[in-house]
Amino acid sequence: MYKFHLILLFVFTGCATKTVNNTESPEPVELTKPVESAEGVLPEGHIPEITDMSQRPVNTASQKAKDISIHQVVEAACGQCQFGMIETSGCDLAVRIDGKSYFVDGTNIHEHGDAHADDGFCEVIRHADVKGEIIDGRFQSESFTLIK
Repeated sequence: MYKFHLILLFVFTGCATKTVNNTESPEPVELTKPVESAEGVLPEGHIPEITDMSQRPVNTASQKAKDISIHQVVEAACGQCQFGMIETSGCDLAVRIDGKSYFVDGTNIHEHGDAHADDGFCEVIRHADVKGEIIDGRFQSESFTLIK
């Protein structure tokens, strides 16, 4: 029985060893040429100075992408009491869209019942079907319908 274990140990040990031949030289590494910069691409760290204001960048549609049209069901509540918004004091209607809170223009917290009632915006987060746009960090409401 011991011979069997020794044979297995020898076989496994022999399979696990590998010899390294250090006499071979490593494969040559092919050097690459530097890539020329593409047209319209500035080298890294280079910022051009604009001296003529007619050359300054203008707002484009992609830069105005902050203005987003919304038509979906969102969370609605008092921005200060439920969403922790501190930009203004008092109680103001706010919506949370994709995890970000926005104060609402076009309707207000008092148009939807008593904000401090058990089911009011200052006490609970409700859901509303809204339509409008996010402009300058505020939700401009075209329609705002609470979901029961």
